[in-house]
Amino acid sequence: MALALALATAATVAACGSGSGSKGSPADAKQTIRFVWWGNQDRATATQQAVKLFMDKHPNITVQTEFAGYAAYFQKLSTQIAGGAAPDLIQVDRSTYSDYLGRHVLADLTPYVKDKKLDLSQISQNLLGGVQYNGDQYAVPAGQTTQMVVYDSALFAKAGVTVPAAGWTWSQFSDDMAKVAAADGTTGTTDFGWAVDWFEAWLHQHGKQLYTTDGKLGFTAEDLTQFWNLTGAMRANKGVSGAQDTTKMDGTTQNSAFVHKAAASEFNYDSNLTSYTSSYGSPVAAAPLPGDDPSNTGMAALPPVYFAVPKTSSHQAAAVELLDFLANDPTAGTTLGATRGIPANQQIRTQVCGAATGGNKAVCDYESAVAGRIGTSAGWMWPKGSAEVKTNFQKVYDDVIFGRSSVADAAARVISDAKQSIGQ
Repeated sequence: MALALALATAATVAACGSGSGSKGSPADAKQTIRFVWWGNQDRATATQQAVKLFMDKHPNITVQTEFAGYAAYFQKLSTQIAGGAAPDLIQVDRSTYSDYLGRHVLADLTPYVKDKKLDLSQISQNLLGGVQYNGDQYAVPAGQTTQMVVYDSALFAKAGVTVPAAGWTWSQFSDDMAKVAAADGTTGTTDFGWAVDWFEAWLHQHGKQLYTTDGKLGFTAEDLTQFWNLTGAMRANKGVSGAQDTTKMDGTTQNSAFVHKAAASEFNYDSNLTSYTSSYGSPVAAAPLPGDDPSNTGMAALPPVYFAVPKTSSHQAAAVELLDFLANDPTAGTTLGATRGIPANQQIRTQVCGAATGGNKAVCDYESAVAGRIGTSAGWMWPKGSAEVKTNFQKVYDDVIFGRSSVADAAARVISDAKQSIGQ
């Protein structure tokens, strides 16, 4: 709710500020701009190195950088936007992008594309389309990612578990996670019931969507009850992590029950595989999500995050120049690697994956292995209010795993609260 209130205020501030056509200082003027993002340390290190390369090539532009964890990042950013003190280049995701776009606080980047100040020619329409509104471009995909199960190959081998050639069915996955728990003294996987993202993938496997194309809920309380009963049955066999570990999860590696060795695997996006590789301390591997229909895996090629320019920025032209550099410069591509998934720019992607090692190679190899099994981003757009839905989904699940609510009652509450959040 705090995010929604802050953004509502931001819409009023933005209406009084510079419009999307106002570019502020020209890009060649001496100026200082601010660039902020969230993510793990490997992403921060690579991004700061890329920014230094940009400043070396553009000595007139000084870039101040800042990064934080997901929740802290958006709490601060919302306050800054509401107060008219937004950074010049920001990072958003599906849920927050829709909120910012719906409240008209993002600059329209289309004029920069038309003036060839921002080159999007090497980015597929599948990735670009998710951040277009009425044909205009309000953000740029920072990469491409898809869903995965990251796992400790040594722990799986100790339990006699191998990933089936065709991928797990849900029944096979549940059985294998129980085997891992029995053999290794840890849980098989972190409890994936906490995140609406994995429920969304499960819905797609069943021919449904989290949200319809007109921004309504695409699922029922019965659907969510079935999904949470699945995780509940696995929890009973220690197939998924316990409540005390699950409640700390937020999608980051620093708060991951897998990284902290409380589970032998975890659901996430492969854009985090570089961080898992550097922080886990043992060899990790990636596998597709479980699913019962090989022709409908519930996986898609999605932008992990987007870069956008706030409408109130007085340095829009310089911010766009930095954005174009991050998207299209070969040296920036090499430096950023796959820390935000494989590069969105097709030429840079070929360059990066052709020379990749370590975590970057792990991401490239996984994307290549599942390329024939992932769909497009069509049907994966989230509407305004979805950030609140995402947060509330986890809060309600906490009540389930700590025994404060039945699954059926919790699912009904998610439906009621979600409809209010998205204005249905």
